[in-house]
Amino acid sequence: MAIDSDRRRVIFDQVRSKAMSRGTPIDDDAEFLAWVELWISGEYEMSDLRSRYNDLVARRTPRSKSAAGALGSASSEATTRDAD
Repeated sequence: MAIDSDRRRVIFDQVRSKAMSRGTPIDDDAEFLAWVELWISGEYEMSDLRSRYNDLVARRTPRSKSAAGALGSASSEATTRDAD
């Protein structure tokens, strides 16, 4: 059964409102929101949206890990210098 774009808009708005009321807002990344609009218009299935979002999160993760690693290294170096 196909869901029309008006119903998809209502679904997304309800999900967003519920998430915000729980203190976990929906990602506001412009690329993600553009994909949501494509899902609403019927050009994407939910599985496509989920897959693309997972890829977006994966692209973010290496940057976060490398930044955390850099901070950890700087912290270790400072500790080593202080011990000398």
